[in-house]
Amino acid sequence: MIGLILVTFASSLTIINPYISGILVDDVIIGGQKELLPRLVLLLIITTFVRSIIKYIYLFIFETTSQKMLYTMRDYVYRRFLEEDFTFYNKNRTGDLMSRQTGDMDAIRHFVAFVIYSIYENVLLFCFALTMIFTVDFRLAFCMIAVMPLTIFTTQKQLKALKPAFHNIRRHFSSLNTAVQENVSSNRVIKAFAKEDFEIEKFNKENDGYRDAELTSASMWRKYVPVFEFLSSSLTFILYLARLAGK
Repeated sequence: MIGLILVTFASSLTIINPYISGILVDDVIIGGQKELLPRLVLLLIITTFVRSIIKYIYLFIFETTSQKMLYTMRDYVYRRFLEEDFTFYNKNRTGDLMSRQTGDMDAIRHFVAFVIYSIYENVLLFCFALTMIFTVDFRLAFCMIAVMPLTIFTTQKQLKALKPAFHNIRRHFSSLNTAVQENVSSNRVIKAFAKEDFEIEKFNKENDGYRDAELTSASMWRKYVPVFEFLSSSLTFILYLARLAGK
């Protein structure tokens, strides 16, 4: 909660610099009030410095919180592993349990350390920017809102496509962990029956599956990221056209 409060404050400071820049252009460069320049530049520097300090603090808070949460989860799950009976281990592969303790939990840690504040920060910045644009020219604000439906539609399509792809990655990662664990723990048996080539081929098959799952996910990002870049650029172009039409 402290981190989110600091994110709110830092996001509000982010909007101040464009506002000051507007005053520099209107009053100093165009208006010729050069006596305002030192104070405005000093205010820009102070705002940037304060925002950087606040961002450092809340990044530290989120990272520390996520690491403590990760430690607590791993300790709790490991204790549960020790309490489970033979039926549980007959139904679950060792590699699956290992992937829960490593990759899956680290994904949750990443969500707490980065995703939560990023979503919150971007929503705040959009709201602040939209509010500021309404105060400048409501027509520009409506142009900004006009791009939102297409952005939301594209985002929904991306999420719908990526969800099964990420599930596929986790499944292949789990299978890969299982293959490695079984080979390492049964190394003496493999050597005794001269099954090295067979196990290498089996591992390569699992490794290929994991690679293909990652590449499939990457290809989906490659498909949608240019669309978002286009929407962002088109918004700037629409704003310019609207401003010129207003003149």
